[in-house]
Amino acid sequence: MGKSNVAEKTANVAEVVEVVEVAPVLTIVKDEVEAPRKLTLDERIQRVEDLSLLIDRWKTLNDSRRKLQTFQIGADSLSSVISLRDSNGNEFKTSNSAVITSVIDEMKRTLDVKVRDVEEQIYAE
Repeated sequence: MGKSNVAEKTANVAEVVEVVEVAPVLTIVKDEVEAPRKLTLDERIQRVEDLSLLIDRWKTLNDSRRKLQTFQIGADSLSSVISLRDSNGNEFKTSNSAVITSVIDEMKRTLDVKVRDVEEQIYAE
């Protein structure tokens, strides 16, 4: 029995070891929760007055919106009239039902936005 025809390959593999130092993390937890600053009497009164004004504004906007929702435009073009007057006394009137419908729809959209804005302000108080 002789030598084998199989060639052996040997590879020198260098082992790379990287050492990384990790600094420990220290978390401080406070058991005490800082209480919010107490309002003075004047500040409380001012907040109540501000909130009262916002509520009055919300009521006015909602009343206007309800009135617009109940507004009925007649099928004939003469039963409804819209009138605009500026500070100089100039006046514009129309009985065109398409124009009146467009104006009322825009007024409803505007009032809806205003009501939402006031509601957000009330919730923020």
